[in-house]
Amino acid sequence: MPSLMSHRWNQVGARWIGALVLGLSVLALGCGGASSDDAGAGDAADRPTLHFVYVNWVEGIAITHLLHELLEDSLGVDVEMSRVNGGGVAFSSVASGRADIFVEAWLPTTHQQPWAEYNDQLDKLGYTYRGTSVGLVVPDYAPIRSVTDLPDYRAELDGRINGIEPGAAINDQTRRILENNNIDGFQVVASSGPAMVAALQQAISRREPIVITGWKPHWMWSRFNLRYLEGARTDDTPVFGAPEDIYTVVRSGFADDYPDRVVRFLRDFEISDAQLNSLMTDFEPDSDKNPEAAAQDWIRAHPDIIRRWLAAAEAEA
Repeated sequence: MPSLMSHRWNQVGARWIGALVLGLSVLALGCGGASSDDAGAGDAADRPTLHFVYVNWVEGIAITHLLHELLEDSLGVDVEMSRVNGGGVAFSSVASGRADIFVEAWLPTTHQQPWAEYNDQLDKLGYTYRGTSVGLVVPDYAPIRSVTDLPDYRAELDGRINGIEPGAAINDQTRRILENNNIDGFQVVASSGPAMVAALQQAISRREPIVITGWKPHWMWSRFNLRYLEGARTDDTPVFGAPEDIYTVVRSGFADDYPDRVVRFLRDFEISDAQLNSLMTDFEPDSDKNPEAAAQDWIRAHPDIIRRWLAAAEAEA
């Protein structure tokens, strides 16, 4: 195992080389004759700084790092990123001004509580992704079909449903599902998104029963054969509601503090299901790439998509 110093040096070196190569790649995507400032170089003293906040959910990690690379290398913005423990903390961080932007606000159901608490200090800038689903998830081999079957498998499941971060909305929704169906003897075990997926992977490798809190979009659906439990998924119960959309939310006054094309780019940026599934591939826990390299590689592999996103930002300039 390399020392911390050598690991840090490798990261810095890889980052410097990656940024150089990516910058050249992005320049090649632009229109002929563009100035260096148009391509995002600019004077370092004139570059604004934008602070993203994100939660340890793979889709948000992937999107945030993708935007980090595009903003820094194409739109002349210095980007800072902070990971926080749960959506509620992400909302409060942006509302208070400790951060500027959060790209994974699930509305109107999942994040209704923090949105109701902070919406007078936040603005919905635009869509990030449309058409989500959430619920209780099992491997397809599991005999459990419906949430009402859970009491029959309490012993095999050790009375556990694997959740994510403490305070996460989906954990509370799961407890309400149990209560609404008069199901006793289960606890929702709070951990984290990666820990929950690790538990799922281990159970599948042993072909053991497991119930987790799951959602789409997530890379696990393309890796494993999974399904939602009937009665405990989007569109099946008011607890999980109808399909939601993911929004980008920003602090009040955000649009006045950044160049118009940066605001337009973030407002109009929207990633499709196919694009996001492709992007998340290199953000899986067993990937040998760090997040920056994963984002840079995806950008280089999808020049037409990147060109369209950047062109949309410039179209109204």
